[in-house]
Order: sequence, then C-alpha cells, then structure tokens
Amino acid sequence: MDAYELTIGELKERLSVYPDDTKILFSGGLTFYRLKNWGDDEVVFEFNEAQAALPDAFKKANPHVKVAFIDPAAGDWDENGTTGVVDASIR
Repeated sequence: MDAYELTIGELKERLSVYPDDTKILFSGGLTFYRLKNWGDDEVVFEFNEAQAALPDAFKKANPHVKVAFIDPAAGDWDENGTTGVVDASIR
C-alpha cells in the first residue's frame, strides 16, 4: 500500500473518536458526491467538482500539483459533461 492509500478499517478507526453527528468537511471547497466501488477491494470518494485534465507541460512546470478540480460554475458544460478551456494557471 502506498502513502496515499487508506483502508476502510483505518478510516473507521480514525473516525471512531468522533460522535456520529460530527460533520465532515473537505478542504479546498470540494463537495462530496458519492462513494464508488473501484474493483473488488477499492472504493473511490467522488466529488461534485470535475477533475481537470492537466497537460504534460503544466505537470512538468508544476510538479507539486497532484490534481486540479473545476468549479461546476466555471464553464459551459455540454450534455456529455465536458466543458471548454478553463484557466488553471498558477500565479
């Protein structure tokens, strides 16, 4: 298991110290959408914000950026759930 993975057991253990009515917030303004099964032994947390496809040149110039999410209000989304260019530059 790599450093970015967490088992359901580990997550349950970490959350066990909190009452059931404690709110969970995701930093960066992400909003939870659903849990999705990803194979027999993996679950993915999905968010309402779409993940941006980062060009190789951007990733090379910004190796510290692991992922970028797009605010749903940031673009003109078509019926397939895609949008045009959204500025993801880092200043």
